[in-house]
Amino acid sequence: MTNGDCYAQFIKNIFLSACTLFAGTAHAGEPYIGGSVGVTLPNDSENSGETTAAIPATADFPAIPSGTSVDWRTGFNSGFDLNLNGGYRFDNGFRFEVQGFYNENDIDNHRDLLVGGTNIDGVDSAVLTRGAASATNPLVGEVLADGQGKLKTYGAMANIFYDFNKTGNLQPYLGGGAGVQFTDVRFIPSGVDVADDNATVFAWQGMAGLTYKIGPSMEIYGQYTYRAADRAGIALNLLPADLEVDSDQSIVSLGLRIPFGGK
Repeated sequence: MTNGDCYAQFIKNIFLSACTLFAGTAHAGEPYIGGSVGVTLPNDSENSGETTAAIPATADFPAIPSGTSVDWRTGFNSGFDLNLNGGYRFDNGFRFEVQGFYNENDIDNHRDLLVGGTNIDGVDSAVLTRGAASATNPLVGEVLADGQGKLKTYGAMANIFYDFNKTGNLQPYLGGGAGVQFTDVRFIPSGVDVADDNATVFAWQGMAGLTYKIGPSMEIYGQYTYRAADRAGIALNLLPADLEVDSDQSIVSLGLRIPFGGK
């Protein structure tokens, strides 16, 4: 069974378990669909990995053995987040929801490149390309500072919420969820093709929000989400090395929900 099949089965199991649990305590409710747009505020990624093959010495630079640690920090610009969801609201205040999401963020910068634990931001960038050293070459740190590239994440979540003040027009809520995330990494600092790879990982999130009932068939809501995921393992193109990349982020969104129960 592939990782994708395992994650899909995991979400299915959550869905079936939640339906069984809530159906036993609430006999009426209403289905709904909805969607939201938001702004993503990603945490920096503490990238870490190691070389997978020896990098030969040149006239200007020593060899880099296989298994040498490679680490650096990546900063992201704020980006956008899109969501579609469908769920069921029980009369006891619980909601169960399936969510699809997509978001992306531009790379702001890379910094603090460590090779074998040594910071090489101040070294001639030819140490990475294995070209000839030259006083006219930019330094490693200068190449990395011009970030370029994107981080994209998309996937599906199974969420459980609890709505407070269920009979009122203003309904605060809390929730959490888990699912599968596809993490797509493109690092091209200063136009240098460092990485272009993707990975499938487990993800989870916590949410807090406020729903305003416009009427029996329309609601708007504002929501804060903190979404975290397992680190994505990607292969580098510039060097023979593997890297693990973080994609944790805060999301502030505004959405529309359409209930079909008319309550």
